[in-house]
Amino acid sequence: MAKKRIIALCILAIFLVIVSCKKVGQPPIPTGPLTYETIKFTDAIPQDYGPLISVTQNPQSPQLVRLWFQRSNGNITAVFVDVDKGTIYEKALTIPRK
Repeated sequence: MAKKRIIALCILAIFLVIVSCKKVGQPPIPTGPLTYETIKFTDAIPQDYGPLISVTQNPQSPQLVRLWFQRSNGNITAVFVDVDKGTIYEKALTIPRK
């Protein structure tokens, strides 16, 4: 008899947990597209990009790396470099900070 009550209470507890769950709201929609800008130099990184904060490697193409800079206004700029060829991609990605 006690086993039946314990099982019934467990089933009730599971039911209450399932019923009390609710769907989490949708993530906020981005406010705008990220922009690519043409860089001023193809043999140097502009000083106004600010200090280098990170370097990431493309897993599919290990020779391609992204250099991440933080500008004085807080915006993040990614510069794409092919280390095998020693070239800088002509466009840089800018991510605004708010």
